[in-house]
Amino acid sequence: MSTSIGQYGASAASLILAAGVQQLTDTQTTLAWQTSNDGIISDTYAGLGTARSSVFQLTPKITQVQSWQSNITNAQNSLSVTSTALEQIVSLAQTMAANLLSISGTTEASTVSTTASEASSTLDQIATALNTSTGSSYVFAGQDSTEAPIQDPSDVSTGSLSTTIANALSTLSSGGSVSDVLTAATEAMNSDTTLFSSTISTASSDGTASLTLANSQQTSTVTGDSTSTTYGIVATQGSTSDVSDTSTGSPIKDLIRDMMLISGMSGMSSSSTGYSDLVTQLHTSLVNTTNQIINMETTVGAQQNALTTRSTLLTNTTTALETQLSNARTTDIATVAVQTTNVQDSLKASFILISDMKDMTLANYI
Repeated sequence: MSTSIGQYGASAASLILAAGVQQLTDTQTTLAWQTSNDGIISDTYAGLGTARSSVFQLTPKITQVQSWQSNITNAQNSLSVTSTALEQIVSLAQTMAANLLSISGTTEASTVSTTASEASSTLDQIATALNTSTGSSYVFAGQDSTEAPIQDPSDVSTGSLSTTIANALSTLSSGGSVSDVLTAATEAMNSDTTLFSSTISTASSDGTASLTLANSQQTSTVTGDSTSTTYGIVATQGSTSDVSDTSTGSPIKDLIRDMMLISGMSGMSSSSTGYSDLVTQLHTSLVNTTNQIINMETTVGAQQNALTTRSTLLTNTTTALETQLSNARTTDIATVAVQTTNVQDSLKASFILISDMKDMTLANYI
């Protein structure tokens, strides 16, 4: 009977002790993994224990903020390209304004023709600048960024619109005023459907409908929770308050109209009827239009600054969320080291006890 009791007692004690050793071994394995992974609690959500709810909440938040940050990066890239293109257009306009001043006095027809030829070349360059893109997205196209703002850049200086506007100059030789010429050229630009994409321009009597369409096509991107930021320049945008008989209200459209008029001056000279007044008014128009486009540059700069500020805020938010996530997923590595030592000590003690139990009899249990 004593042998039976000893067998059963030893067996039960061994089972309990073995279970304890297994638990300690599992803990040691977990602590070893945490040590090799910089204190990360577990590589599974289940292993995170009470911290998993925090991880579940923080992970999608970080992904969302990073998405907003990506939107800002894309917008900044677009604005950078837009700014460069606007600088080019301003430079072209300023050069042509200077050229007009140079032919404002007594000028031969050959000199005027040279300036007219330069205006024609400038039109092509402006058209190319307006079709500037970042990959497959045209920066002056507005919301429909895959649609080129200028339908056919190669046709701008020689197309039907350019011809119609240049022909308006014939009004001068028949007694018309420069104001009549500018009005006719403005009407032609307002009613045209061949130059700009239909997504950002439409034919209208005074340009108002086209401006309304263009201004509604402003690009925007999500930069925060329920926060959308508008950015960029639409090629045909402008202010309805600037609309008049001699202005479409769109600085870019007015600039192209003026360039088409200058390109149509080939063969004229300072002795041509209305020449002096024409050069003066075209120069004034170019200066005003150039200043408006410079204001567009300023707007782009302000948008870039605002997005940079927003980006900084999002970067700080991401850092804070990632810190919270790290805290939820990790434990103090020093604590892990202490726990590892304690577990190792417990295992040693357990193995010593198991070894001693092999020699124990019933008398040792009583």
